[in-house]
Amino acid sequence: MDVQELLRLADGLVFTKTGKHLDDLQQAVVRGTWQGKRYSEISKEVHCTERHVRNVASKLWQILSKILEEDVNKSNFSSTMERYEISKISNSGYFNLVHKGNINVCTETSHPPKTPQHSPPAQTSTEDDTQEKVRLDLRDAPEIKTFYNYPNSPLTALENAIARQNCRLLTITGMAGTGKSAIARNLIPQIQTQFDRIIWRSLRTSPPLETTLKTLIQFLSNQHPPNPPLPRGGEERVVPTNTDVQLSILIEYLRDNRCLIILDDVQQILSSGQLAGHYKPGYENYGTLFKLIGEITHNSCLILNSWEPPSDIITFTDDNSAVRLLQLTGLGEVATEILREKGLLDEEYWPELIELYQGNPLWLKLVAQTINNLFSGRVSQYLSYQPVFLSDELTPILQQQYQRLSEIEKQAIALISNETEPLSLTQLMAKCQGSQGELFTAIQSLTRRGMLEKLSYEAETVFNIQHILKKYVKMVS
Repeated sequence: MDVQELLRLADGLVFTKTGKHLDDLQQAVVRGTWQGKRYSEISKEVHCTERHVRNVASKLWQILSKILEEDVNKSNFSSTMERYEISKISNSGYFNLVHKGNINVCTETSHPPKTPQHSPPAQTSTEDDTQEKVRLDLRDAPEIKTFYNYPNSPLTALENAIARQNCRLLTITGMAGTGKSAIARNLIPQIQTQFDRIIWRSLRTSPPLETTLKTLIQFLSNQHPPNPPLPRGGEERVVPTNTDVQLSILIEYLRDNRCLIILDDVQQILSSGQLAGHYKPGYENYGTLFKLIGEITHNSCLILNSWEPPSDIITFTDDNSAVRLLQLTGLGEVATEILREKGLLDEEYWPELIELYQGNPLWLKLVAQTINNLFSGRVSQYLSYQPVFLSDELTPILQQQYQRLSEIEKQAIALISNETEPLSLTQLMAKCQGSQGELFTAIQSLTRRGMLEKLSYEAETVFNIQHILKKYVKMVS
């Protein structure tokens, strides 16, 4: 019997007794015992104290002693397992509800033990130096490209919230192109040594919650490849499809390990044609996931990237550090780096171009391409054409955002677009056909989408719309 066979056999026996598979530290104990290592040697390999390893091993020997109905200890473990022939395998082939304390996880280490048989599903070369400290699955994440960081940038705020304030749920919102995914991706190298596991998943295909939870649980529980068979005729390990059970399992993993989960493209599970943040029919249970992670105490962090915040995020976002909402707008003066990289001319006109496109990184890259193609990089010539036209590349992006609006939002944004000056709520109320309550909710929703600017003017709050978006709204109204 080799060590892999021994691990499979021990795992199957423990599962029949407890409904739980061997965790990383238990596997290290089995492997080390088979190799004849002392507890002190095992503890060094898994970066735990010897006392903690002894406690984990003692509990494991007790479980096996009850199953085999004979005394099992470190000295006779290997020989006892070799003599034992499996007589009965439990029909229970799935994870049961996990209770904190029943899974032995080394809480005294900053990273999990090495587990070669559970290599990460995806590993990027930029994180090779931390492979042994953190398991990464970044298959859905964008590549790290040029990032425009600066003092007091959102990246600094995010790092502070996670590293120093123990934020559990962090939502990054903003219109398409503001750099939500880029910021989250560039955040990972800054904080990855603080986590045991990091996984990035995109919701661009609108997966049901059950699918998302199954993926997360398989990664966090080291199931790779997914659902390995139990030994000698046992049924497959299957993550349960009941979402309540899945949520319980996930929360326990987030308690027992320090995990970072990034869910990108969250807007894909939210409805179009309604006020911001309403879930598509059948996706409301995602709200339960977000609420649990935000409210229940654990050691991990979930980052959501979305064009708009889910409505229930707003209800439990407060002043404490556990739940945060960050809305991105534009880069401001830092956006000059984009124009410089694109080789544009007439630097004295760059601030005007940046203001026109609200410092949106994607929008500026697209217009820079247009200026290079049509005006040989001369920004002054481009700006001389009024009104500025919308390119074929930018129009579909704005169309996606606009089509998500409810009718009352479209009405409100059209009224603002037709004015040369920002409008107050009183002025909007006089022009809007809807009720006061409908107007208030529409303005609030548009603000959450990042489509309205809220300004203070002569002791009154007024609202304005970005120039480029205003031009698009006028075109389709």
